[in-house]
Amino acid sequence: EVEVASTAPSDPSSINNQPSSTLDFVASNATLDRYHEVIEPAGWRLDAYRKNPVFQNAHNYGDILFTLGKALVTEARSVGGRQALCQRIQFATEVNPVARIAYGLYKGGFLNAVSVGFIPLRWEDATDGTKGTNETAPRRRYLEQELLEVSAVAIPANPDALALGVKSGAVAKEDLVDTLDLL
Repeated sequence: EVEVASTAPSDPSSINNQPSSTLDFVASNATLDRYHEVIEPAGWRLDAYRKNPVFQNAHNYGDILFTLGKALVTEARSVGGRQALCQRIQFATEVNPVARIAYGLYKGGFLNAVSVGFIPLRWEDATDGTKGTNETAPRRRYLEQELLEVSAVAIPANPDALALGVKSGAVAKEDLVDTLDLL
């Protein structure tokens, strides 16, 4: 149900015009994912998402604590000659210490991936009998899907990532204290 993509500037010339604590991401493209699925960028239905453009922590929906920020821009566009779902995310660093940590980890290069949460609306399954056992052929291709949220994720989940972030200065010790108080 999710696809992992890496961070990438969507328009390097616009970086200087961003609000503070803002990063650009490629949230999804038509690359074969770990579930042997492909999500077609032209199939994204974004109207409902744009009314509530949340950036979540690891697909957790149950508490406002897990909201790390909001999407200022969400659109399908060409990146490197291929269509992709792109976002400009503003992290809620002023009000959420977890968002400060997440932003520091992305900015410091310790996190690089995001993941989309969506409702499949229309898809096609493999018809050649392989059902995704072929490493290059998808078992399912999503043709139309509604975006629910995009999440910060750590893949792989390295237990030392937070410690490395503190050592580098990307995450301040006060942020960790604030987060523990909040939790």
